[in-house]
Amino acid sequence: MAEGSLEERSLEILDIPDDLDDDLLSLYFDNKRRSGGGNVVSLEKHGNHALVVFEDAETAARVVSKSHVLQNNTLTVRRKPPKDPGKLLLKGLNPHTSLDHVELYVENVTGMCCETDFILYLSPNKDLVLVHLNKPLDKGHLCELCDFIHPLNFTKTTATVKTTKTILRKA
Repeated sequence: MAEGSLEERSLEILDIPDDLDDDLLSLYFDNKRRSGGGNVVSLEKHGNHALVVFEDAETAARVVSKSHVLQNNTLTVRRKPPKDPGKLLLKGLNPHTSLDHVELYVENVTGMCCETDFILYLSPNKDLVLVHLNKPLDKGHLCELCDFIHPLNFTKTTATVKTTKTILRKA
């Protein structure tokens, strides 16, 4: 039986080498002696990072307090940052797209005004824009927004909008 909230039982694993087997990673975090871990409820790997959920919060606390080296690779383990409904992240932007163009786009899609309702922060590589909303979107409005998004000079064929966990430095 799961003890503790999902947030308390969840950890992010970063810096996972491409050639590290998913099963080995799961077994490592399932092993109390090696990782401090215990019963793994789920492990979802996405590229060089993963999300692991343990059966109880005490196990997650033990794992996050230790350093981790697996097959001579240092893994970064941290608590999963909470999502912020007051921020949206636009990914896959063409670095040559002007911030004014993105501002107009966000205003048209959201019906909000940049002067009073949101602030845009451009990433150093100019391929991400953080939209900081003065008033968080409710879940229904966010779903409508995701359905409405269309490409805007993006390097990929679709735009990605999601609530973000990271704050970018103002460019």
